[in-house]
Amino acid sequence: MANSLLTGISGLRGHQKMLEVIGNNLANVNTTAFKTARTLFADLMYENNRGASSGTTGVVGSVNPLQVGTGSKVASVDRNFSQGNLEETGEQLDAAIDGSGFFIASNGRNQVYTRAGAFSIDENGFLEDASTGYLIQRFGTVGEDTSEGPAFQEVGDNRIQIPIGASLSGSPTTQIAFAGQLGADATGPQNRLITSVPLEVAGVLATGGTLLNDLDTSLTPYELGDRLQFTWQRPSGEQQKTFLDVDAATTVQDVVDHLQTQFDTDATVTFVDGRINVEATASGPSEISVRIDDDPENTGVSNGDFSTSFGVEEPGRNATVVRNSAHIFDERGAEHILDYTLEKQVDDSWTLSVELQGTSGQVQDGLVEGIRFASDGSLAQITGTGEGDQDIQVLFSDSTVAQIIEIDLGRLGDVNGLAEIGSGVDTTYVTDGYSPGKLAKVQIDADGTLSGIGSNGVRFPLAQLAIATFRNPDGLSLAGNNYYEESLASGTADIGEALVGDRGAIRASQLEGSNVDLALEFTRLLVAQRGFSANARTITVTDEVLEELTNIIR
Repeated sequence: MANSLLTGISGLRGHQKMLEVIGNNLANVNTTAFKTARTLFADLMYENNRGASSGTTGVVGSVNPLQVGTGSKVASVDRNFSQGNLEETGEQLDAAIDGSGFFIASNGRNQVYTRAGAFSIDENGFLEDASTGYLIQRFGTVGEDTSEGPAFQEVGDNRIQIPIGASLSGSPTTQIAFAGQLGADATGPQNRLITSVPLEVAGVLATGGTLLNDLDTSLTPYELGDRLQFTWQRPSGEQQKTFLDVDAATTVQDVVDHLQTQFDTDATVTFVDGRINVEATASGPSEISVRIDDDPENTGVSNGDFSTSFGVEEPGRNATVVRNSAHIFDERGAEHILDYTLEKQVDDSWTLSVELQGTSGQVQDGLVEGIRFASDGSLAQITGTGEGDQDIQVLFSDSTVAQIIEIDLGRLGDVNGLAEIGSGVDTTYVTDGYSPGKLAKVQIDADGTLSGIGSNGVRFPLAQLAIATFRNPDGLSLAGNNYYEESLASGTADIGEALVGDRGAIRASQLEGSNVDLALEFTRLLVAQRGFSANARTITVTDEVLEELTNIIR
């Protein structure tokens, strides 16, 4: 009978632990990045009252073993590392891991792991967990190389230095990188072109020497004293009316010469393939028009095909032009404004030209020519040489040597830089120089890179957060303060950067909430209570039975 008492006691102990685990979960419902736990039970050893035996075929069957259990025990308390909700905080140094991984913190002796990313900066400028003073660790060499910008990290020291307010020296501009779309609908300059109807003689195209009376449009021959009336308009829209005396000897070329005299330098008049062509001298839309009519008092008459307005072959278009200004810096960090223009040419290439604002210097080489794009809009080639090559040169007033600035339009065959795609123009540029300033704030990228933002607007990499993963995160030892410690069961930490391997992304200005499910925990609480009550009932009933036995003896 004593066994049933011990069995009930084992159940009580186990469910008491279950209640403790549930209580701990509920106590940490608002703990940053807390991972809920669950209790798993296992049965204890069994008392063998009879062993199993095999049977004899056709005579007797096998006999099953007779075993009586001795209770239960807590087999394990494991963690649920499912993702907690990410909550916006607005704090620049808060960070949450969206996916697998742990931040790494150290006090110089012990290294611990945490998913709680409520960080701050200590009095020495190091990134820390302010609740414990543990310093957050970094990974790699980000922030050590001065070629990427100001370097505040020391080689061999995994602490993260963030010296807010530290001075940042200026840097000269060595490159201007352009990106964006110039538009698949971009056009080079086009001149307005108007033409007459085809002039023919017996169905054959006329020439300049063809008589007007021989044209198929002639209904009644022109005679001495007849004249043609020309109603025409200059590019500015100014309308004119002139007359040309015609007779039996007047040719098509006479008409062409008359129009050329009237338009003078505003347009070029030619006779090609049986048509009189009037092309504006200047590119872009214009108001040029021509109409030829017979004088009402003429003897000769032409049909309506000749006496009509010239048709518009090309209305005239301005070249697509992109104008903007780039801020560049000299070797002393002084800021200058460089105006640039990208203009499409008649041959479908583009030309980049630059000018320096003010009197702070002069552009010695300000052209990049022969910028061409392939049929898919990707950058095809840059054919400019010498003064039109891919570099520009600016001589600033306080310098004796021109500063060479590379113009980066992207990779050939690629649309990630400047490309002739899409509709309309949408371009951007990035320069690599900057003026002196101070480190003002920090931003955290998805890969864990902490970027410094200077008061001068410059952005540069400060450091990169170290992220650790484990083959068996359930094997980590809990150390309190939202910390975990490596154990023999967890395996060795695999340390690297976020977004590499199975490591998750870093979400800036967010914290991970507890993943405790209140509904589930309350349900488990009821289950634990029922389990505890049931085992207590086992003890009560056993006690009553023992009392009955005692009474029998009496």
